[in-house]
Amino acid sequence: MTDVPLRCLLMARQGPEDREDRIEDHLLELAELARSSGFEVAARRRLKRPAVAPRTFYGAGQLEGLAEEATRLGVGLLVCDDELSGSQVNAIEKLTGLRCLDRTGLILGIFEQRAQTREAKAQVELARCEYELPRLKGAWTHLERQAGGVGLRGGPGETQIEVDRRMIRTRISQLKRELAHLEQVRATQRQGRPGGLPRVALVGYTNAGKTSLLRALTGEGEPRDLLFATLDTTTRKAWLGQDCDPETGAGSGQPRHCLVADTVGFIRKLPHQLVAAFRSTLGEVRTADALVVVADAAHPDLEEHLRVVGATLREIGCAPEGDEAQPRLLVLNQVDRLHRPRKLDLRRRHPGAVQACAPTGLGLDEIRAWLRELIPGPPAPREPEAWELAEPSAG
Repeated sequence: MTDVPLRCLLMARQGPEDREDRIEDHLLELAELARSSGFEVAARRRLKRPAVAPRTFYGAGQLEGLAEEATRLGVGLLVCDDELSGSQVNAIEKLTGLRCLDRTGLILGIFEQRAQTREAKAQVELARCEYELPRLKGAWTHLERQAGGVGLRGGPGETQIEVDRRMIRTRISQLKRELAHLEQVRATQRQGRPGGLPRVALVGYTNAGKTSLLRALTGEGEPRDLLFATLDTTTRKAWLGQDCDPETGAGSGQPRHCLVADTVGFIRKLPHQLVAAFRSTLGEVRTADALVVVADAAHPDLEEHLRVVGATLREIGCAPEGDEAQPRLLVLNQVDRLHRPRKLDLRRRHPGAVQACAPTGLGLDEIRAWLRELIPGPPAPREPEAWELAEPSAG
């Protein structure tokens, strides 16, 4: 018998400064995350509220209205686009009688489903433990009423919470030691790779087509239309063409190659616990000789996705400029889905980018030509685009 997916209702707070279309885009992305988790999306709701309510984040009246609607729709889960504290989740569940999940918890659940290797499972478990640790408060408050009697200090509830906290902290220490060992193993593997081959990391927003590009360049990789389909870094050897100048014929005529690594995708509000836990995996990005930033050119939120990628790269230590900056190439993938005016607009906005379509091979020759320049030396310096740079602070 086929399991019936749990129906969920999505909600996001819209403040006075938030545009309606932007919140709708966020809810559409949240719907993709929910479907990737195996949930069925019954409805999406924007909750207009000038300020965050300390206890329930959203308004109590708004939540009561959602609870009534959820009953009519047969919904058993509320999914929030905002990150909530443990006490806020508990308050919403008590007020609505429904299970509540915030964006971070939803993404962690997807990572737990996708993790296959020992390293990925350890990274996701570490992120989950660090996410759950501050949310243990109140988990055993029903036992506190058992406290009583002369000379007793505290109650069984407090004791149980402390036991849970100690167990989680112990597990966090174990996982960090295990990941430190695996990071040393990964560093040793990097040192053992063939010398002289440049190492290139594919980075970008989740589901932008990085694995499709890896397959087009190397012949390996299994693209899937899923968010966070790739958690474990996959490194393959790519053929770049012959060492021969097409105009003069000069060169050795020997084939040129590079190593291409497919990495975990980025997303808006990527939980910081995951960024920290995936430090060794993202080390492939930090230590790469060059970065190929892959973006879905047909996505309506392309520019926002690029800003998220730029911010995440800065967060993991990949500066866009300076002596340590890695060469970068922006690949605007899936341009076959665009009309000519949109392509021309993208050419104007991102003049240094390669417009490509991985399945058809469009743009691959340009990408290979750029990668070939890594063998004699890094490509010519360029001016970083706006999405790569940090936004100037106000004041």
